[in-house]
Amino acid sequence: MKNKWLYILFSLFIVFSSCIKDELPNVEADIEDIMIPQMNAITSSRIDESRATVYLRKGMVDLENLQPSFVLSEGATIELDDSQLATTKNVLRQEYTVTSEDMKWKKSYTVQFLELEIPVFYDFERFTTDKWDEFYEQEKVEFDIDGNIEDTYIEQYIWASGNLGFSMVVSGGAKDFPTFAEKDASSGKGVACLKTRKTGSLGAKQGMPIAAGNLFLGEFTSKGISIMEEPMKATHFGLPFRKKPLRMSVWFKYDGSNVNMSYDKDGNGTKWGDGRDYCAVYAVLYDNVKAKNLYGVSYLDGNTILKDDGDNPIIAIAGLHEQADNSDQYGTGGVYKHHVFDFKYREGKSVDPDRLKNYEYSLAIVFSSSFYGDRFIGGVGNTLWIDDVKIECEEN
Repeated sequence: MKNKWLYILFSLFIVFSSCIKDELPNVEADIEDIMIPQMNAITSSRIDESRATVYLRKGMVDLENLQPSFVLSEGATIELDDSQLATTKNVLRQEYTVTSEDMKWKKSYTVQFLELEIPVFYDFERFTTDKWDEFYEQEKVEFDIDGNIEDTYIEQYIWASGNLGFSMVVSGGAKDFPTFAEKDASSGKGVACLKTRKTGSLGAKQGMPIAAGNLFLGEFTSKGISIMEEPMKATHFGLPFRKKPLRMSVWFKYDGSNVNMSYDKDGNGTKWGDGRDYCAVYAVLYDNVKAKNLYGVSYLDGNTILKDDGDNPIIAIAGLHEQADNSDQYGTGGVYKHHVFDFKYREGKSVDPDRLKNYEYSLAIVFSSSFYGDRFIGGVGNTLWIDDVKIECEEN
């Protein structure tokens, strides 16, 4: 009996020792969240692989004396590079290095705190070929760098797409993303191009046989969810907006000639509905406080962006599908068309000027090469070109 207990104790010791060995130091070196003493001053934030942007309410934070704190990967440490500090009256830009717990991995982050409004004109001239390929906006500001005033451009990564999700489900790895830059612009040198693509056998087996090209104001993220199980929750539509929008104008071209809109598990096309794929071109103004109260988050996602019950946060919609003459959503005959869409305010809903000044409304702008692409239904090859988008607003 004594030997039996010794054997059990010895076995437990081996198991315990193995558990300790398995708990190796963490290899991740990520910034997961950013906090400041005046958390109510933050209107939105976005953290990517190598940069983070925090948007602030105007006049609530002393940027020159701001002391942010960070939530990092388990066991990771962070160090500020003082030599790269740059400030202006409405921008603070800092460079940080995050080191993993095992000390073997480092990541460099550019962190920007911005008291800037999101733009109201988008020409899609600026595009980066980073990990997921992204469009971004620029705003010219004056920086005080070591006492010298210099003009510089702040890069605002406010556009998002489903390229990340596509890379996770496409067979053989992503070679050509559904959302990319093209030179065939209505004006200037660049245009946003959105193309519906097959994901292959891997995506089809996951119930995701196609991926529509999409582009929207907001964030596409897998944080806190499984994209495979809850893909509609990965799209965080909209950013806080302090103006009352009246109309949206846009130049676009659409080839919707592929009517094979549904795909079986082997990726073979069949017709769905009346077999007519069409593009998505619209903008939504919504109450982000009500969204928080109803859905627990201050943004709309794929499940709620066009929700039509009376109690939802949507205030107004402007878009091609909302117009009486919407034939161009099926195709524009190979040429660019210019459309102006009025924001149609839903019955009984309006904008409160005081709440508007307090960032309690958000604007989402959404484009897709297949209107039902979020349900993985669309015509492969159908392509949407988007250029020179303008949001006209009421004067404050």
